[in-house]
Amino acid sequence: MNWAQLVITVVTVASILGVLTLALNMQYGHAGMINFGLVAYFAAGAYTYVLFTQPPPTSSLDQYLIGLDLPVWVGFLGAGLAGLVFAAITGWPTLRLRGEYFALTTFAFAEVFHSFIVNEQRFANGTRGMVGLERPLRDQITFMDYNLFFAAAALLFLVIVYLIFERIVRSPYGRALEALRDDELALTTVGKQSSRFRLEVFLFTAPFAAMAGAFYIWYTTLALPEIFTAEVTFVVWIALILGGEGSNRGALVGIFLVVLFEELVRAIPFTTIRAAQVAASLEVVALGLLLIIFLRWQPFANLTRVRRRTTG
Repeated sequence: MNWAQLVITVVTVASILGVLTLALNMQYGHAGMINFGLVAYFAAGAYTYVLFTQPPPTSSLDQYLIGLDLPVWVGFLGAGLAGLVFAAITGWPTLRLRGEYFALTTFAFAEVFHSFIVNEQRFANGTRGMVGLERPLRDQITFMDYNLFFAAAALLFLVIVYLIFERIVRSPYGRALEALRDDELALTTVGKQSSRFRLEVFLFTAPFAAMAGAFYIWYTTLALPEIFTAEVTFVVWIALILGGEGSNRGALVGIFLVVLFEELVRAIPFTTIRAAQVAASLEVVALGLLLIIFLRWQPFANLTRVRRRTTG
């Protein structure tokens, strides 16, 4: 087993999904919004980045219509803008709902978007997707291993998002969000508009989730519908529950643990395809058992309690 490569992979993937986990923690851990459609914003950013940065179709096999061939930084900003626009479109009907109704509606929107990218060939080649995408600055980064550079870039992005979110949750605005989570009626009685807070959090977190999608495209060099499924949302939810909702530090601990576990399973050498398939199935079962164990003993619950004492 190549331990150095394993560490780089864990840091890279956990940093990208860590941004999603922080966004979910802001929505659920602080504002009490149960979003089961987070992967849709992740995918919207990823596909927008691809369509902004890829050249127009040149092969008869390519059926996508739009390829703007713009610089990487434009694609990255475009991904964030796409997440914001998609959140504005989906937020109008969903934010009227509460609890499990909100959760089911966000999940439905994510499934609709996934169905769209699967069936609409003119958007991004449908099920064929787009493969072999260029990794930015690959030719310019000669002073160090590119994978190490990319891991550092993803980690830096995560740190920046973490600091932004921490600043917010430690502010009076963050305490208002926790009041929204704990007692929306009480927040309303003191003259605060709960609907405005919910909309602001929803719109604020979506661009970060979408920009994480652009990072994921840089990492995988693939834009395939099967990458952006509900499994991404559930992995992020498991990570948040493991680390402790309401704590940004706990959210990051959770996602790094989940990604480390998944990569360790994938690093096991299997002699047959059947064994690899069984291991992939057992990985999901093991994650579920891990979740139950952590819910029972909550080893990282103190992270949440410490944060609440410092902000309360």
